[in-house]
Amino acid sequence: MINEKQSAVTSNTLHLNAIEEERVSSDSKDTAVLGCVILLNVDIKVRNVLLKGNIDYIEFNEVESSQQVFTRLVQVKNKIDAIVIGVAIKEPVSIAQRIQSVNKECPVLIMSEPEKHIQLQQALLFTPFLSSDVSTWSTDALDQLNNILRDTIQRKQKKQNYKKTIAAAQRRLRDVSHIRPQVKHYLDRLLDHAPIGVLNVDIQGSILGLNRFAVQILNRTERETIGVSLIDIFPASGREALRDLIAQCVAPARHRVPEVFDISETVGKVRIVEVMASSLVDNSGQLGATVILQDVTARVSAERERDQVEEALRSSESLYRELVQTMSEALALTDEKHCITYVNDSFCNMFGYTSEEVIGKELLSFVHDDYSAAMRECMMKPELGSGVHRYETAWVTSKGKKVYTLTSPKRLFDPELGYVGCLGVFTDITERKKIEGREKKHMMELAHVSRVTTLGEMSSQIAHELAQPLAAIAALSTGSLKMLKAETSDPDEIIESLTSISQQSNRAREVVRRLRNFVRNDEMRYEKIDLNQLVRTVIHLIELEARWHSLPVSLEMQGSLPSTSGDRILIEQVVLNLVHNAIEAMQTVAKPLRKLIIRTSSKDDTTLQVEIIDSGPGISEDEIKKIFQPFYTTKPEGMGMGLAITRSIIVAHQGILSATNNEQGGANFCFTLPVEKEEGTSEL
Repeated sequence: MINEKQSAVTSNTLHLNAIEEERVSSDSKDTAVLGCVILLNVDIKVRNVLLKGNIDYIEFNEVESSQQVFTRLVQVKNKIDAIVIGVAIKEPVSIAQRIQSVNKECPVLIMSEPEKHIQLQQALLFTPFLSSDVSTWSTDALDQLNNILRDTIQRKQKKQNYKKTIAAAQRRLRDVSHIRPQVKHYLDRLLDHAPIGVLNVDIQGSILGLNRFAVQILNRTERETIGVSLIDIFPASGREALRDLIAQCVAPARHRVPEVFDISETVGKVRIVEVMASSLVDNSGQLGATVILQDVTARVSAERERDQVEEALRSSESLYRELVQTMSEALALTDEKHCITYVNDSFCNMFGYTSEEVIGKELLSFVHDDYSAAMRECMMKPELGSGVHRYETAWVTSKGKKVYTLTSPKRLFDPELGYVGCLGVFTDITERKKIEGREKKHMMELAHVSRVTTLGEMSSQIAHELAQPLAAIAALSTGSLKMLKAETSDPDEIIESLTSISQQSNRAREVVRRLRNFVRNDEMRYEKIDLNQLVRTVIHLIELEARWHSLPVSLEMQGSLPSTSGDRILIEQVVLNLVHNAIEAMQTVAKPLRKLIIRTSSKDDTTLQVEIIDSGPGISEDEIKKIFQPFYTTKPEGMGMGLAITRSIIVAHQGILSATNNEQGGANFCFTLPVEKEEGTSEL
């Protein structure tokens, strides 16, 4: 009977030795064992690098879709040593999660572009349900890829062998309890290689034994730790908690929760451990505890970093919301159908609604009818360049009041969904519009006074121009009456006289019509203007004064000139004022030397230009800086408002008025006007 027991012990011992020899032999042959690697949509460059460096001992299986990978995993779960995901895969993290759900132990190597490598690492760090076997590798470090892949395969195979060894040992423990000393020795050796710290302590916390990894965690030798209180090794701030953890582990029914301690202060390096304790009874029946130390420095650091990032995001979002809510401009966010999804307080205050009343409604429903179509076009117009695009818009408030804003729309795009909405910023310009209206009315009144004054100065020439047709009418009518009274009249002569009377009356009527149109005091009316035709109209008015002063007028007008837009009477007044000033400036010049040129041209594709060039004495350098200032004049009887009004009219039409001296003598007054834009909303 004794011999049979001894034989059984010897047999079981040999079996355990065989398991150990098999594991050691497997470890020594890691570099020679063929590994199986799946390449998921890996590009040709990476494929060539892998094949060139591993062709002798790694089998590569290339697949095009993730579904093929999952099928292979189910079919040959433990025979796949690694999976490499190419950069062309759009959702590598999601695929890695699914791979890990099928086979938790299968390493996954995600290839990434250099510029996205750090971002992908961060994504893996904060992605749940991923183990440390999922990692990334940048395509700019392909020279090290083969080494990394070999190390990954070897690590996976060693882990499998290690699990097999433990499983075999556990099976033997259940079957051969009588060889406990050998099993205990074997388990001690296994624990010595385990990647966790294991310590046995008595009820007071004195260390009775520890494995090699616990020595590394505590950064002390075995001699320095045996017999020393584990509680004293921990920092003072955590000793009480550790003492309670060890004391509580003797209660089997109590739910044990691991605790985290920062032991950096006592071990001399940054180290954070997770501690778990369970009860232990030695051969003599004395109570103690088994303490498990897990190095979680990297995990806690990552969690702290994640918490800091989340806190920074929360702080940034809170600051952003505060800034948006307190900004003076109204702000509205819409979806792709132009329905409002968010408004700030300024929007509510400007239009008299609460946020609940406007969210979900179409933004265009608040726009005044006169601007609705133009606003819709602005919101759909693709933006060019990086400049700010602003448009004038009228809105209707909750009380029916009309308000004006400068609207800055910004279209929002998603890389995958395309157009997702629009962000609008609205600056209230209602008060500015009122001021502009008052200024425009005042300018119109001044312009009217200026026109009347100009006609007053030309009264003698106008009287002369009207006297000619009136005198002709009187003479012709007197002659006709005499012929009729003498009863010797020729009907043809009477008809000729009446025809001449009609022509002269039409001439006088045309002079009066032009003068009446010129002095009318209407509101500013914008219309399409042909500059060449406008100049010819002014010449008809000024030719009286030009002839009076024996002054030739030359027209140099560019053909096919684009149209501009504005108030025709005001632009005529500008030309008339500048021509009248030029005629007055040449009074001191000898008549043969007097010359007036009016020139029209296109300065560029967006600007028209009119020049009034005279041969007078010119303008001094000091005067040229002041002539456009109100109440500045060089005439003894002048008011100093003519050029100031002229300039304000041009500015109101978005143009520029300037004055220079000609090299050959005389002055050149030049003003510009914008080319008429196509029908639509004008950008401000």
